[in-house]
Amino acid sequence: MVRGVLAVHRPVRKKEKPVKNTRQLSPCCVAGGLVVLILLGMVSCTTIIPELQVHYTLPTPSDQVKGRDVRLTIEDRRTDTSILKRGAREEFKIFSNNVALRVSDGGAKETNIGIFQVASLMREAFQRRLARSGITVVSGSSENVPELVISIKEFSLDLAGREWLAKMSYEARLTGEDGAVATQSVNGQATRYKVMGRDAADDLMSEIFTDMVNALNMARLFEQAELWE
Repeated sequence: MVRGVLAVHRPVRKKEKPVKNTRQLSPCCVAGGLVVLILLGMVSCTTIIPELQVHYTLPTPSDQVKGRDVRLTIEDRRTDTSILKRGAREEFKIFSNNVALRVSDGGAKETNIGIFQVASLMREAFQRRLARSGITVVSGSSENVPELVISIKEFSLDLAGREWLAKMSYEARLTGEDGAVATQSVNGQATRYKVMGRDAADDLMSEIFTDMVNALNMARLFEQAELWE
């Protein structure tokens, strides 16, 4: 018996060499990618500040009405409670309608006070303004203490063309013990050319805020309310 041997011949496979990707990005793609990376970097590095930055500078101390007490009331009588008008809204993409307040006494040192809505901003600023004149703001409803009412009429920022426009106005009323009322109306506006960003807007609001708050004449109000001794 003849036994056959079955031989199986398998072809020898050659090792395949890895195929190199020889495709190259076009210059346009490279440039576009770089632009995207730069823009992403700028966005990630940019801090969005949703509040106005107001720096209030206190006036020089005065002792003309030193030692007097008042009760302080703030009334928000604005017809439009939005700080930003149409032109300014386009520059402030995100805005909280709040104001970040810093205070200084005219020197280089500044103190960060906090972030406020307009009514509480006015209370904070006028309390410091009165204290600078030696007046103590007392709480409660004591009838023996004169009441100072600050009625806010306007506090706004707009952008007209290439100029920032800031407006602020209020009425101060001091009521004496016998019912005599003295009033002072304070209003003003200011403009500043827009260069880049919003720094000029913050500076402009700081200037008009300082000027308007410091324009309060307590000595005259006490005299007109027949509280002058």
